[in-house]
Amino acid sequence: MNTDLKYYIKQFDNFIEKDICEKTIEEMKKIEFHQHTFYNVETGTNSAVLGSKELSVSWGEVSTQKLITEKLKNCIKDYIEYINMPWFKSFQAYSIIRFNKYDENTEMALHCDHIHSMFDGKRKGIPILSVLGILNNNYEGGEFIMFDNYKINLKIGDVLIFPSIFLYPHKVKSVNKGTRYSFISWVW
Repeated sequence: MNTDLKYYIKQFDNFIEKDICEKTIEEMKKIEFHQHTFYNVETGTNSAVLGSKELSVSWGEVSTQKLITEKLKNCIKDYIEYINMPWFKSFQAYSIIRFNKYDENTEMALHCDHIHSMFDGKRKGIPILSVLGILNNNYEGGEFIMFDNYKINLKIGDVLIFPSIFLYPHKVKSVNKGTRYSFISWVW
């Protein structure tokens, strides 16, 4: 087993076609977004850690969503093949995609994706993989940072998969110009 944490961060370049990304963004402009919050286990409440600087998110639907979701299934299978662990050959399911919108001067605070809120009693498990897709690159800033200072250069159509545990803290730096669009799904 590879003990280098970076080994388990896998980038799939140009996995989502540019025209699908562009169509998704156009439709995202018509769905409702709200400010992202983090759950605080100590207080049992949700709050925007960065206040008004926190990005906006949406579980809204767009016409390309089913196509992207199907493509992610293959990406996840490729990731599992890449890590090549005999005891980890499949996954139970993955979440519908959540859309992320970073307007100018918004970002995402350092965190890990050990999310419990997607499990409503019907679904059982914990997220084991995070699947991030980038829909555009016509913005400035908004760098994806893993750990404290490991910058991962992402461009339109790229998909990034990494473990959803405490060993993989990450953040998105503030967008300085334009709007950064992405999506996220979680595998369990």
